[in-house]
Amino acid sequence: MKKFAFLFLFFFFFTPNVFANDLKLNELTIKNGELSIPFDPLNNEYSVLIEKEVTSLELTYQADEEVAVFLKDNHDLENNAIVVLTLTKENKSVDYRFHILKEEEEVVQQTFLETTPETLKANFMFEYKNYIIPSVCFTLIMVVFKILFHKKRHKK
Repeated sequence: MKKFAFLFLFFFFFTPNVFANDLKLNELTIKNGELSIPFDPLNNEYSVLIEKEVTSLELTYQADEEVAVFLKDNHDLENNAIVVLTLTKENKSVDYRFHILKEEEEVVQQTFLETTPETLKANFMFEYKNYIIPSVCFTLIMVVFKILFHKKRHKK
């Protein structure tokens, strides 16, 4: 049993997660935004800074001929949106994710006297869920354990 657990942990934690090594973009530029770091074909996560009027990314990219490229969620962009560029070839796929950061209008901070604190009335379950849920689960586990493993005493 210990050998099985060791093998499971070994394959789960030490195997590479990239299954499609040959799928990558050769070039990528964004015409109406700025990448957080220079483009690297092996990096799949980027932040893109765009102006507040921009509603979709204008991407130009170059990939191999046999690779199909799909662009997802590239419309009505808001702050913290994610645009996904998917490359597929046969049964393999790789995603490039672009986290959108929009330039926002300057927020005017109010002084302490201008703000009124809002008090939120939390319900009982929400306030004590960290205590109620574990205690109920523990009680249920103990009841099931007693039912399943109840030893009958024999009289001599």
